[in-house]
Amino acid sequence: MAEETKKRRAIYRNEIIWYAILGALWLFGLILAILGVCAYNVGRISNNPLYGAEKAWASFFGMAEGSILDFRIVGSIVMIVSMLLFFVIIYLYSSKANEEMASERRRQERLRILMESPLPDKSDAKEAEKTEEK
Repeated sequence: MAEETKKRRAIYRNEIIWYAILGALWLFGLILAILGVCAYNVGRISNNPLYGAEKAWASFFGMAEGSILDFRIVGSIVMIVSMLLFFVIIYLYSSKANEEMASERRRQERLRILMESPLPDKSDAKEAEKTEEK
C-alpha cells in the first residue's frame, strides 16, 4: 500500500532571495519597534541615549521640535509594509507555479491524445483517394 505524496510546487531562486530580503526588513522593523519601547521605558529620558537618537533622527528628517519621529511607529510601519510585500511575493510566485503546472498538464494531455490516436495507414489514404476520384 503506497501512500500518495502531495506534489509540492517549485520554489524559485528569486523567490528565496525576496523572502530573505523581506525577512531582514521585517526583523529591522521589529528591532526598531523594540528600541522605541526601550527609549521610553528605560531610565530617565534626559539621560537615555535611545531617546537622544530618536530626537537626532527626527531633526535629521526635519521634523518640528515638538514632534518626534518615534522608533515604535517607524518600526511598526516597516514591519507592516514588509509583511504586505511578503504576501504579494507569495501570491505572485504561487500563481506563476500554478500556471506552469497547468501548462505542463495541458502538454501531457495533448501528448497522451497523440499517443492514443492511431497512425494513418498508407492503404487507407489510397482508398480515400480512389473514392474521391469516382
